[in-house]
Amino acid sequence: MILIRPVLLKELKHLASIYVASYNSINIGEKWNTKTAFELMRYFFQQQPDLFFTAFVEKRLAGATVAMVKPWWDGNHLIDGEVFVDPRYQKKGIGTKLIKKLFQTANQKYRVISWDTYTHIVYDHPLTWYKTLGFKNIRSWTMISGNVKRVLKNISNEN
Repeated sequence: MILIRPVLLKELKHLASIYVASYNSINIGEKWNTKTAFELMRYFFQQQPDLFFTAFVEKRLAGATVAMVKPWWDGNHLIDGEVFVDPRYQKKGIGTKLIKKLFQTANQKYRVISWDTYTHIVYDHPLTWYKTLGFKNIRSWTMISGNVKRVLKNISNEN
């Protein structure tokens, strides 16, 4: 049986270790450790604790989801979120149940209309999974990232 409920502060450390296991096992170029993952979990908990949910399988912490609400031109959107499941519990419907709880709560409390999020494309999964849930690629968008030191150097060289 899968139980979904709000995250407790005392669970952040354990969630960090699950996050590390789930991301480091897929080798997409992100190199998480428990310290950096804990900082991320704490950040999410501080930003939007009412939309941070854990999944338990037989009283064992198995994963979590979280997102934040941002007002947008067409209504409230969920942004900057995560769904992660312990590799030992993946492919059992936990991620889907987590998203369902997140969406139901966010829709009820904030009347959100969409979740704008990023996922890697190194492998087909999880993008194919997201698409089965109804997510779509936004062809007119791309993710960009600027190294702060490099951008500042480029700006300084222009002036």
